[in-house]
Amino acid sequence: MTEQQDLAEQLAEQQRENAWLRQQLERQREINGELRRAVADLARTFQASLAEAYDAGEAGDIEQVRKITRANKANWQQYLQQIIAAAKQQPPSRSGE
Repeated sequence: MTEQQDLAEQLAEQQRENAWLRQQLERQREINGELRRAVADLARTFQASLAEAYDAGEAGDIEQVRKITRANKANWQQYLQQIIAAAKQQPPSRSGE
């Protein structure tokens, strides 16, 4: 193999590597966007359930407070499962590896 062919092969490999890195960057941006949306949804849900629980507590409706608390726990578990699933996603391997 000539030096020029070797350089051409190295350039092609670097271009493949750059393309893979760009794909990974885009993938991370998408994941970050999803996480930001999930956190915002979680915050809104939590804030709303706190307000409902507070109102029920002020009204002396302990059963309603319990109901809201159980629903809030279920929501937290659902969000936690989504986060765990997202964290377990493996990035695609580089071609040729």
